[in-house]
Amino acid sequence: MKLFPSLPLALAMLAGTPSLASAQDDAAQGCIDVPEPVVSLSYGSRYTDESEDRSDLDADSNAAVNEALGPIDDFIQDLASKANAAARGDRDAAACVVDAVLAWADADALSELETMNAQISSPARIAGIAMAYLQVRQTAEVDPDAAETIEGWLDARARAAADYFDRDAPPGSSRNNLRAWAGLAAASAGEATGNDYLKSWAAHTTAVIACQADEDGALPLEMDRGPRALHYQLHAVAPLVVSAALLDDDGYDLFETCDGGIHRVVGFIPRAFENPDLVTEKAGEAQTYFSGDDELAAFELAWADAYLSLFEAPEIAAFVEEFRPLGNSKLGGSQDAIW
Repeated sequence: MKLFPSLPLALAMLAGTPSLASAQDDAAQGCIDVPEPVVSLSYGSRYTDESEDRSDLDADSNAAVNEALGPIDDFIQDLASKANAAARGDRDAAACVVDAVLAWADADALSELETMNAQISSPARIAGIAMAYLQVRQTAEVDPDAAETIEGWLDARARAAADYFDRDAPPGSSRNNLRAWAGLAAASAGEATGNDYLKSWAAHTTAVIACQADEDGALPLEMDRGPRALHYQLHAVAPLVVSAALLDDDGYDLFETCDGGIHRVVGFIPRAFENPDLVTEKAGEAQTYFSGDDELAAFELAWADAYLSLFEAPEIAAFVEEFRPLGNSKLGGSQDAIW
Protein backbone atom coordinates (compact mmCIF):
# COMPACT_ATOMS: atom_id res chain seq x y z
CA MET A 1 0.00 0.00 0.00
CA LYS A 2 1.29 3.46 -0.90
CA LEU A 3 -0.81 5.42 1.56
CA PHE A 4 0.30 9.03 1.96
CA PRO A 5 3.30 8.99 -0.42
CA SER A 6 4.26 12.51 0.66
CA LEU A 7 5.01 11.33 4.22
CA PRO A 8 8.80 11.87 3.99
CA LEU A 9 8.26 15.41 2.74
CA ALA A 10 5.75 16.12 5.46
CA LEU A 11 7.98 14.77 8.20
CA ALA A 12 10.92 16.73 6.89
CA MET A 13 8.90 19.92 7.05
CA LEU A 14 7.63 19.09 10.53
CA ALA A 15 10.97 18.04 12.03
CA GLY A 16 11.83 20.33 14.90
CA THR A 17 8.54 22.22 14.69
CA PRO A 18 6.10 22.71 17.59
CA SER A 19 3.05 20.48 17.97
CA LEU A 20 -0.10 21.24 16.02
CA ALA A 21 -1.82 22.79 19.02
CA SER A 22 0.94 25.37 19.40
CA ALA A 23 0.84 26.02 15.66
CA GLN A 24 -2.74 27.28 15.96
CA ASP A 25 -1.79 30.94 15.75
CA ASP A 26 0.30 30.29 12.63
CA ALA A 27 -2.68 28.57 11.03
CA ALA A 28 -5.28 31.18 11.94
CA GLN A 29 -5.37 32.71 8.48
CA GLY A 30 -6.98 30.54 5.85
CA CYS A 31 -8.24 27.96 8.31
CA ILE A 32 -11.56 26.16 8.16
CA ASP A 33 -14.65 28.15 9.08
CA VAL A 34 -15.92 25.50 11.49
CA PRO A 35 -19.70 25.23 11.47
CA GLU A 36 -21.74 24.71 14.60
CA PRO A 37 -21.31 21.01 15.45
CA VAL A 38 -24.29 18.95 14.37
CA VAL A 39 -25.13 16.78 17.37
CA SER A 40 -28.64 15.57 16.47
CA LEU A 41 -29.98 14.28 13.18
CA SER A 42 -33.58 13.38 12.47
CA TYR A 43 -35.09 12.93 9.02
CA GLY A 44 -36.99 10.42 6.94
CA SER A 45 -36.35 8.68 3.64
CA ARG A 46 -35.42 10.38 0.39
CA TYR A 47 -37.84 8.09 -1.43
CA THR A 48 -41.58 7.96 -1.92
CA ASP A 49 -43.57 5.62 0.29
CA GLU A 50 -44.75 3.77 -2.81
CA SER A 51 -41.23 3.06 -4.12
CA GLU A 52 -40.72 -0.62 -3.36
CA ASP A 53 -37.17 -0.67 -4.75
CA ARG A 54 -36.33 2.69 -3.15
CA SER A 55 -35.44 4.32 -6.46
CA ASP A 56 -38.15 6.99 -6.79
CA LEU A 57 -37.08 10.19 -5.06
CA ASP A 58 -39.63 12.31 -3.25
CA ALA A 59 -38.65 15.88 -4.06
CA ASP A 60 -39.66 17.38 -0.71
CA SER A 61 -38.17 14.58 1.38
CA ASN A 62 -34.97 14.58 -0.65
CA ALA A 63 -34.63 18.33 -0.11
CA ALA A 64 -35.15 17.89 3.64
CA VAL A 65 -32.42 15.26 3.83
CA ASN A 66 -30.05 17.44 1.82
CA GLU A 67 -30.77 20.39 4.09
CA ALA A 68 -29.98 18.32 7.18
CA LEU A 69 -26.79 16.81 5.78
CA GLY A 70 -25.60 19.84 3.79
CA PRO A 71 -23.68 21.56 6.60
CA ILE A 72 -21.95 18.29 7.50
CA ASP A 73 -21.00 17.54 3.92
CA ASP A 74 -19.71 21.09 3.39
CA PHE A 75 -17.59 20.71 6.54
CA ILE A 76 -16.17 17.41 5.28
CA GLN A 77 -15.25 19.00 1.97
CA ASP A 78 -13.34 21.73 3.80
CA LEU A 79 -11.64 19.15 6.01
CA ALA A 80 -10.62 17.09 3.00
CA SER A 81 -9.11 20.09 1.23
CA LYS A 82 -6.97 21.01 4.25
CA ALA A 83 -6.11 17.38 4.94
CA ASN A 84 -4.81 16.98 1.40
CA ALA A 85 -2.61 20.03 1.91
CA ALA A 86 -1.40 18.52 5.18
CA ALA A 87 -0.61 15.21 3.46
CA ARG A 88 1.54 17.20 1.03
CA GLY A 89 3.47 18.74 3.94
CA ASP A 90 1.58 21.88 5.00
CA ARG A 91 1.74 21.94 8.81
CA ASP A 92 -0.59 24.94 9.07
CA ALA A 93 -3.23 23.03 7.15
CA ALA A 94 -2.72 20.10 9.51
CA ALA A 95 -3.35 22.38 12.48
CA CYS A 96 -6.56 23.57 10.85
CA VAL A 97 -7.84 20.01 10.48
CA VAL A 98 -7.05 19.11 14.08
CA ASP A 99 -8.67 22.26 15.48
CA ALA A 100 -11.78 21.78 13.35
CA VAL A 101 -12.28 18.11 14.18
CA LEU A 102 -11.54 18.82 17.85
CA ALA A 103 -14.42 21.30 17.95
CA TRP A 104 -16.83 18.62 16.74
CA ALA A 105 -15.32 15.98 19.01
CA ASP A 106 -15.68 18.28 22.06
CA ALA A 107 -19.36 18.71 21.21
CA ASP A 108 -19.85 14.95 20.70
CA ALA A 109 -21.21 15.65 17.23
CA LEU A 110 -23.39 13.10 15.44
CA SER A 111 -24.12 11.32 18.71
CA GLU A 112 -27.92 11.72 18.68
CA LEU A 113 -29.22 9.91 15.61
CA GLU A 114 -32.96 9.90 16.13
CA THR A 115 -34.25 8.10 13.04
CA MET A 116 -33.35 5.03 11.05
CA ASN A 117 -32.37 7.13 8.07
CA ALA A 118 -30.04 9.24 10.20
CA GLN A 119 -28.44 6.05 11.53
CA ILE A 120 -27.79 4.55 8.11
CA SER A 121 -26.50 7.72 6.44
CA SER A 122 -24.21 9.06 9.17
CA PRO A 123 -21.40 6.46 8.84
CA ALA A 124 -20.33 7.89 5.47
CA ARG A 125 -19.88 11.24 7.22
CA ILE A 126 -17.90 9.69 10.07
CA ALA A 127 -15.73 8.06 7.41
CA GLY A 128 -15.12 11.40 5.71
CA ILE A 129 -14.06 13.07 8.95
CA ALA A 130 -11.89 10.11 9.93
CA MET A 131 -10.21 10.03 6.52
CA ALA A 132 -9.32 13.71 6.88
CA TYR A 133 -7.93 13.23 10.38
CA LEU A 134 -6.03 10.11 9.34
CA GLN A 135 -4.07 12.09 6.77
CA VAL A 136 -2.97 14.49 9.50
CA ARG A 137 -2.30 11.70 12.00
CA GLN A 138 -0.05 9.96 9.49
CA THR A 139 1.99 13.03 8.62
CA ALA A 140 2.17 15.36 11.61
CA GLU A 141 2.63 15.60 15.35
CA VAL A 142 -0.74 16.00 17.05
CA ASP A 143 -1.09 17.44 20.54
CA PRO A 144 -1.71 14.43 22.86
CA ASP A 145 -4.75 15.97 24.56
CA ALA A 146 -6.35 16.85 21.23
CA ALA A 147 -5.57 13.39 19.88
CA GLU A 148 -7.17 11.73 22.92
CA THR A 149 -10.38 13.72 22.53
CA ILE A 150 -10.63 13.32 18.76
CA GLU A 151 -9.76 9.65 18.71
CA GLY A 152 -12.08 8.86 21.60
CA TRP A 153 -14.90 10.52 19.69
CA LEU A 154 -14.10 8.78 16.39
CA ASP A 155 -13.92 5.47 18.24
CA ALA A 156 -17.29 6.04 19.88
CA ARG A 157 -19.02 7.09 16.67
CA ALA A 158 -17.58 4.20 14.63
CA ARG A 159 -18.50 1.70 17.35
CA ALA A 160 -22.03 3.08 17.54
CA ALA A 161 -22.40 2.61 13.78
CA ALA A 162 -21.06 -0.94 14.02
CA ASP A 163 -23.49 -1.79 16.82
CA TYR A 164 -26.41 -0.36 14.87
CA PHE A 165 -25.66 -2.35 11.73
CA ASP A 166 -25.13 -5.52 13.74
CA ARG A 167 -28.25 -5.22 15.86
CA ASP A 168 -30.86 -2.81 14.54
CA ALA A 169 -30.43 -2.02 10.86
CA PRO A 170 -33.17 -3.21 8.47
CA PRO A 171 -32.31 -6.49 6.71
CA GLY A 172 -31.33 -4.87 3.40
CA SER A 173 -29.34 -2.03 4.92
CA SER A 174 -27.48 -4.44 7.19
CA ARG A 175 -25.87 -6.07 4.14
CA ASN A 176 -25.76 -3.44 1.38
CA ASN A 177 -23.77 -0.32 0.47
CA LEU A 178 -24.84 1.40 3.69
CA ARG A 179 -23.09 -1.22 5.79
CA ALA A 180 -20.06 -0.90 3.51
CA TRP A 181 -19.83 2.78 4.46
CA ALA A 182 -20.06 1.85 8.13
CA GLY A 183 -17.15 -0.48 7.37
CA LEU A 184 -15.13 2.43 6.00
CA ALA A 185 -15.97 4.50 9.09
CA ALA A 186 -14.59 1.67 11.21
CA ALA A 187 -11.54 1.10 8.98
CA SER A 188 -10.52 4.77 8.84
CA ALA A 189 -11.23 5.39 12.53
CA GLY A 190 -9.43 2.15 13.39
CA GLU A 191 -6.37 3.19 11.41
CA ALA A 192 -6.40 6.64 13.01
CA THR A 193 -6.76 5.32 16.55
CA GLY A 194 -4.94 2.00 16.25
CA ASN A 195 -8.06 0.20 17.43
CA ASP A 196 -7.94 -3.48 16.49
CA TYR A 197 -11.63 -4.07 17.17
CA LEU A 198 -12.66 -1.44 14.64
CA LYS A 199 -10.25 -2.83 12.06
CA SER A 200 -11.58 -6.34 12.63
CA TRP A 201 -15.19 -5.20 12.35
CA ALA A 202 -14.37 -3.29 9.16
CA ALA A 203 -12.69 -6.36 7.69
CA HIS A 204 -15.69 -8.54 8.55
CA THR A 205 -18.11 -6.02 7.08
CA THR A 206 -16.09 -5.67 3.88
CA ALA A 207 -16.13 -9.44 3.49
CA VAL A 208 -19.89 -9.62 4.16
CA ILE A 209 -20.54 -7.29 1.24
CA ALA A 210 -17.86 -8.59 -1.15
CA CYS A 211 -18.93 -12.21 -0.71
CA GLN A 212 -22.37 -11.42 -2.11
CA ALA A 213 -20.93 -10.58 -5.54
CA ASP A 214 -22.15 -12.86 -8.30
CA GLU A 215 -19.85 -14.29 -10.97
CA ASP A 216 -20.05 -11.04 -12.95
CA GLY A 217 -19.32 -8.91 -9.91
CA ALA A 218 -22.84 -7.52 -9.46
CA LEU A 219 -24.06 -7.05 -5.90
CA PRO A 220 -27.58 -8.50 -5.70
CA LEU A 221 -28.92 -6.06 -3.11
CA GLU A 222 -27.80 -3.15 -5.28
CA MET A 223 -29.25 -4.78 -8.38
CA ASP A 224 -32.61 -4.76 -6.59
CA ARG A 225 -32.67 -0.95 -6.82
CA GLY A 226 -34.32 -0.82 -10.23
CA PRO A 227 -33.14 2.00 -12.52
CA ARG A 228 -30.61 3.16 -9.90
CA ALA A 229 -28.95 -0.24 -9.47
CA LEU A 230 -25.68 0.79 -11.11
CA HIS A 231 -25.65 4.00 -9.07
CA TYR A 232 -25.79 1.96 -5.86
CA GLN A 233 -23.26 -0.58 -7.10
CA LEU A 234 -20.87 2.36 -7.52
CA HIS A 235 -21.84 3.63 -4.08
CA ALA A 236 -20.82 0.26 -2.62
CA VAL A 237 -17.55 -0.05 -4.56
CA ALA A 238 -16.03 3.07 -2.97
CA PRO A 239 -16.05 1.97 0.69
CA LEU A 240 -15.28 -1.65 -0.21
CA VAL A 241 -12.12 -0.77 -2.11
CA VAL A 242 -10.85 1.92 0.25
CA SER A 243 -11.54 -0.17 3.37
CA ALA A 244 -9.70 -3.13 1.88
CA ALA A 245 -6.79 -0.90 0.85
CA LEU A 246 -6.56 0.73 4.29
CA LEU A 247 -6.51 -2.67 5.99
CA ASP A 248 -4.12 -4.29 3.53
CA ASP A 249 -1.07 -3.72 5.74
CA ASP A 250 -2.88 -5.04 8.81
CA GLY A 251 -2.90 -8.63 7.65
CA TYR A 252 -6.35 -8.60 6.03
CA ASP A 253 -6.20 -9.91 2.46
CA LEU A 254 -9.70 -8.73 1.68
CA PHE A 255 -9.21 -8.40 -2.06
CA GLU A 256 -8.84 -12.18 -2.30
CA THR A 257 -11.78 -13.01 -0.04
CA CYS A 258 -14.52 -15.09 -1.72
CA ASP A 259 -12.45 -15.83 -4.81
CA GLY A 260 -11.61 -12.18 -5.38
CA GLY A 261 -15.08 -10.77 -4.72
CA ILE A 262 -13.90 -7.16 -4.64
CA HIS A 263 -11.99 -7.63 -7.90
CA ARG A 264 -15.23 -8.84 -9.50
CA VAL A 265 -17.22 -5.94 -8.03
CA VAL A 266 -14.67 -3.48 -9.41
CA GLY A 267 -14.50 -5.14 -12.82
CA PHE A 268 -18.28 -5.02 -13.17
CA ILE A 269 -18.20 -1.21 -13.42
CA PRO A 270 -16.43 -0.67 -16.77
CA ARG A 271 -18.14 -3.70 -18.28
CA ALA A 272 -21.57 -2.40 -17.27
CA PHE A 273 -20.89 0.95 -18.93
CA GLU A 274 -19.52 -0.73 -22.04
CA ASN A 275 -22.46 -3.14 -22.19
CA PRO A 276 -25.56 -1.66 -20.51
CA ASP A 277 -27.49 -4.86 -21.11
CA LEU A 278 -25.30 -6.55 -18.50
CA VAL A 279 -26.81 -4.49 -15.68
CA THR A 280 -30.23 -4.03 -17.29
CA GLU A 281 -30.75 -7.81 -17.30
CA LYS A 282 -29.85 -8.05 -13.63
CA ALA A 283 -31.81 -5.01 -12.48
CA GLY A 284 -34.77 -5.55 -14.78
CA GLU A 285 -34.81 -1.90 -15.88
CA ALA A 286 -32.77 0.53 -17.95
CA GLN A 287 -30.34 2.47 -15.79
CA THR A 288 -30.48 6.22 -15.14
CA TYR A 289 -26.95 6.62 -16.53
CA PHE A 290 -28.14 5.39 -19.91
CA SER A 291 -31.52 7.12 -19.98
CA GLY A 292 -29.97 10.56 -19.55
CA ASP A 293 -31.23 11.08 -16.00
CA ASP A 294 -27.75 10.71 -14.45
CA GLU A 295 -24.21 11.33 -15.67
CA LEU A 296 -21.22 9.44 -14.32
CA ALA A 297 -19.06 11.79 -12.25
CA ALA A 298 -15.43 11.73 -11.10
CA PHE A 299 -16.33 11.41 -7.41
CA GLU A 300 -18.07 8.10 -8.13
CA LEU A 301 -14.79 6.68 -9.42
CA ALA A 302 -12.44 8.12 -6.81
CA TRP A 303 -11.83 4.66 -5.31
CA ALA A 304 -9.87 3.73 -8.44
CA ASP A 305 -6.63 5.31 -7.19
CA ALA A 306 -6.64 3.15 -4.06
CA TYR A 307 -7.24 0.09 -6.23
CA LEU A 308 -4.61 1.00 -8.80
CA SER A 309 -2.05 1.64 -6.05
CA LEU A 310 -2.19 -2.08 -5.33
CA PHE A 311 -3.01 -3.76 -8.63
CA GLU A 312 -2.16 -3.57 -12.31
CA ALA A 313 -5.59 -3.10 -13.86
CA PRO A 314 -5.34 -1.53 -17.33
CA GLU A 315 -9.08 -1.72 -17.92
CA ILE A 316 -9.79 0.28 -14.74
CA ALA A 317 -7.02 2.78 -15.46
CA ALA A 318 -8.32 3.36 -18.97
CA PHE A 319 -11.93 3.67 -17.81
CA VAL A 320 -11.24 6.37 -15.22
CA GLU A 321 -8.63 8.33 -17.20
CA GLU A 322 -11.06 10.83 -18.70
CA PHE A 323 -12.46 11.60 -15.24
CA ARG A 324 -9.18 12.59 -13.61
CA PRO A 325 -8.37 14.15 -11.23
CA LEU A 326 -10.32 11.85 -8.94
CA GLY A 327 -11.66 13.10 -5.65
CA ASN A 328 -14.36 12.34 -3.11
CA SER A 329 -14.45 14.16 0.22
CA LYS A 330 -15.82 11.10 2.03
CA LEU A 331 -12.79 9.13 0.78
CA GLY A 332 -10.40 11.80 1.99
CA GLY A 333 -10.55 14.30 -0.87
CA SER A 334 -8.05 14.35 -3.74
CA GLN A 335 -6.93 10.78 -4.11
CA ASP A 336 -3.54 11.61 -5.57
CA ALA A 337 -2.67 13.16 -2.18
CA ILE A 338 -3.34 9.86 -0.46
CA TRP A 339 -2.43 6.88 -2.61
